[in-house]
Amino acid sequence: MVCASVVGVALMVGAAYAAWTVFASTRTTRTALAAPVAPSVAGAPTIALATLQAAALAARDDTLTVIAVGDLLFSLGPASLIKSQGGAAPLAKVADLLKDADITIANLECPLSTRGVKVGGKPDHLIFRAPPQAVESLTTAGVDIVALANNHMMDYGAPAMEDTLRTLDTAGVAHAGGGMNKADAWKPAIVEREGKKVAYLSFTQRIPSYFMPTASTPGIASGKDMRAVIAAIRAAKTQADYVIVSFHWGVEQAYEVNAGQVRDGRAAIDAGADMVLSHHPHVMQGVEFYKDKLIAYSLGNFLFPYKTTEGRKSFILKASLGPSGVTDVTAVPVYMGEWGRPTVQTGSSAAGILGKLKAISAPRGANVIIEGDRARIVPK
Repeated sequence: MVCASVVGVALMVGAAYAAWTVFASTRTTRTALAAPVAPSVAGAPTIALATLQAAALAARDDTLTVIAVGDLLFSLGPASLIKSQGGAAPLAKVADLLKDADITIANLECPLSTRGVKVGGKPDHLIFRAPPQAVESLTTAGVDIVALANNHMMDYGAPAMEDTLRTLDTAGVAHAGGGMNKADAWKPAIVEREGKKVAYLSFTQRIPSYFMPTASTPGIASGKDMRAVIAAIRAAKTQADYVIVSFHWGVEQAYEVNAGQVRDGRAAIDAGADMVLSHHPHVMQGVEFYKDKLIAYSLGNFLFPYKTTEGRKSFILKASLGPSGVTDVTAVPVYMGEWGRPTVQTGSSAAGILGKLKAISAPRGANVIIEGDRARIVPK
């Protein structure tokens, strides 16, 4: 009987260890969670401990890591860089950081095309188009989804929009907020990671009237009608486990969040969004926790030869998205130097960028805790 008991325990421990080994081997390489420690056969963990470990791992499997950055303008300086060094060059210095998440999101601020005619009603220096090779920056840096709803995506009309969509689709980069008709422009991008579906919606509140799509003409999704936006978020929630929403909004070069942004950002969360990740002001704005969810009012620029020094300061936002809300929020400071490409900052430059993020997030009820050249962001 003693021998039988010993054999039984050995078999149970061996089975537990084998199951653990299979689990560890099937983890996705893009998940940023720390690897679990395998149980010791010599220590012979109890069945209760094995059960607790399994429950903890199941809970962690429901959590996804998300990285978000602001405006990517592959025109102007970045276009020159692409011509001289190739399509991957603009994001090369931050590519490894951007890949370190289950889902990486950015705003694509211009079409990728060599076709089209400049749109009327805008000054020439505010009309942008970038070479299609720029998509190599997105794929090399692991960008999974881009927002298309902004005030430059239709700068070269329907042909350039068509080329952009084709280029992104061919490269396997998901997109939302723009399309060859209204239905496509409003359709969420849905990606699946770790068995969980994430729906992404992109809207702009800075939209020229001639960028509006119809049932048969291209354009971008307007965020001005919040009733329609809320309906789209609720519909996306029925298709996915998590919903992330992007707004192109706010006042350019303003660090302060206006009342409309607060109202609409919180309305998006109330409608079912888990994160609101936004841009357009060309500078950073504060981060807010609302009902255990997160609103980043402006991620600033990220690839941009901007006209002011302040407009070249930004950060990489990283967070965990899970059943209990948004947690483990961190910020990595960057600066857009030569050609407007981002590089990670250290020392006094990092302290300045993170200090500014701390100051502008405090009124939004978030505490930015600076730890060396990085920061954690937590609710107050």
